[in-house]
Amino acid sequence: MKNAFTVDLEDWYQGIGIPIAEWHHYEKRLKIGHEKLLTLLKKHNVKATYFVLGKVIEDHPEIIREVIAEGHEIGCHSYSHPELYNINAELFEKEIQQCIKLIQPFRINYSGFRAPYFSIDKRSLWALNVLKKNNFIYDASIYPGDSKRTGIEGYRKDIHHLEQIDLWEAPVTTFKLLNFDVGLGGAYFRILPYKMFSRKFRQISKSNPGIFYIHPWELDPKHPRLSFLSARRKIPHYFRLGKTENNLNVLLQEFEFGKLEDLINKK
Repeated sequence: MKNAFTVDLEDWYQGIGIPIAEWHHYEKRLKIGHEKLLTLLKKHNVKATYFVLGKVIEDHPEIIREVIAEGHEIGCHSYSHPELYNINAELFEKEIQQCIKLIQPFRINYSGFRAPYFSIDKRSLWALNVLKKNNFIYDASIYPGDSKRTGIEGYRKDIHHLEQIDLWEAPVTTFKLLNFDVGLGGAYFRILPYKMFSRKFRQISKSNPGIFYIHPWELDPKHPRLSFLSARRKIPHYFRLGKTENNLNVLLQEFEFGKLEDLINKK
């Protein structure tokens, strides 16, 4: 069964709670992890879905051109990486429209959106109406479980159509490990032993396609370490970064992947 390979395209400092007004203080290193990831995907002939931060489009148009040239899908990941339950619909729509304006020169119309931190939950379901209003076809933001930051416990895990909104929902894939709802990628991919992660992934993909996610900075283990981060942010961000590239190479050999939009189109 073909699974979806998804990338949250953002730099190392853009998803750890640092305000956008301070981003210019930090070293831009996106190209390092991006080039490694793009090379791996090309090596294994995998087309992926890239959920792109609007600020990345501004700062690195050449990266966007490379992703498009390789045939990957471009989705939206907001402009400034806010937790949606901490803003309102008006501010969110401004972010979305800014991203739409930025991607237009590349002749791209967004189909999919993923919220930073999977932050569409019961506090921010209004965001789905904003997406529909702005002509998105699907959302990939809901964490079906409790991630301790966000999530909707008991939410259905398959790709499904939200009839009242006329929008598709593609929840990130999760699985139970002890009493934790574990996401299929990101820090969980680094924290768990690879064999355990792979076994869980294989069990899932017997019945439903899995939606895997990764960030390019996870392939850049030498990016700066910030001592002022809280333990909640620091530990998952930096844990076993040196293992990501090799484990990802094995994962791409072991499982079949494609773009998320292809799974939506088959529904």
